[in-house]
Amino acid sequence: MKLSRVRSWNVAARGGRPASLSALAAAATFAFVAGCGSKDGAASGSGGISAHGGSGTTSGAGGDGARAAGGMTGQAGGGGSSGGAGTGAGAGTGTGGTTGGPGSGGISADGGSGAMAGALGTGGSIVVSGGGGNGGVLSCVPGVEQAIITDCGYPSTASALSSTVFNESEVLRAIVPSGSWPNGVVSVYYNDEHALTLGVRSVTVKSAAGTTTTDYPLTALGTVPGSALAPQTGTNVLSGEQSGLDKSLRPMWPSLFITDISTNPMNRSGDWQQGGRPRAPDAVFGTWKGAVRTVDTTVNPPLVTIAPDADPAKNKWNLGSGDPAPAGLASEGFGAEMRWNVALTPGHSYRIQVLVHDGDQNKTGGDSGEACVLFCASSSCSECGTDGTGGSKGSTCPDGLIACGEGGIPPESCPTGTDCANGCCIVPL
Repeated sequence: MKLSRVRSWNVAARGGRPASLSALAAAATFAFVAGCGSKDGAASGSGGISAHGGSGTTSGAGGDGARAAGGMTGQAGGGGSSGGAGTGAGAGTGTGGTTGGPGSGGISADGGSGAMAGALGTGGSIVVSGGGGNGGVLSCVPGVEQAIITDCGYPSTASALSSTVFNESEVLRAIVPSGSWPNGVVSVYYNDEHALTLGVRSVTVKSAAGTTTTDYPLTALGTVPGSALAPQTGTNVLSGEQSGLDKSLRPMWPSLFITDISTNPMNRSGDWQQGGRPRAPDAVFGTWKGAVRTVDTTVNPPLVTIAPDADPAKNKWNLGSGDPAPAGLASEGFGAEMRWNVALTPGHSYRIQVLVHDGDQNKTGGDSGEACVLFCASSSCSECGTDGTGGSKGSTCPDGLIACGEGGIPPESCPTGTDCANGCCIVPL
């Protein structure tokens, strides 16, 4: 995902005004930590991303901040610490906080009347890697229970799939973590000029012997807006002609990937890029549609095309029985909320990645977006396991395919001509 795409995101915590992803990554979003104190921050530097503070009640009493051309505004909360400045000098104060020091680049943000402006809550500070706002990849603070929205950290050269570009991440208007151990909830808000693709409902295969079509169950949109619990998402086959993947081997259905990061905060082994296994959403609200996958085997290599269905009527941000979208999010006509219930083992911390596809699929490799969030446990976890889930592992490999990633062979050990994707060594079609 290119940084230019990251900057166009909005993310928000429940009850708060949305902010840009990178600014919120610097200030963090805490779904179940209350803080105290206000902040006044100013910073200077070069580069960075501006965003507005929110008026939520997740933590802190809020204060006034000055907009900077670059650098990160001070952040503070009860027992927290302030952010660092950009290339110039910076300062940040708050109850229990400390003064920020100089840094190289960073992210600018405006103060607001609530914790979304950057109050840290009770204890700890947030580590931001990558100067100048490049990356915005965060990690859990030991002993601090919180939910943090973070840049996923791709593209990179870490694996065969990690260089894949997610060219439609801006359709993910917000990702909202909530709940607590053992029952976490991740809600993702989608909006675009075309309706969300819920999956591949039909596969047509052209061969020298003729054409065959196989239909798969996909929950239909009966009304606008609609809602569905445990929605059917079409073919979830992971390889071959009948697969429900795009040409980059990403699931066409909305998918969640989870990694246990209790013993290694930088662990990403459950991510799609590292061979993680996908989980379909537990609920969907708003508008959506299916798609048809066509595989032409009369040419070599086979030609794969994916054609989404026609759009339903526009619903904008009317999500029916879904949760209201965070205030201030842009609308291009078609909105949806996808929700995952995530089993969290007490004392464990988790990294969660969500992937979706938009409704036109007109870019090379498929039009897909990604978003990531961390659920950080409040206590240290010296004996935590690292099975990467805390819940269901999702799809299993079809007969004849080798399991890879967590629970299988290392991704780089997949046989020649295959890639480790969705937990299996898959031959790209």
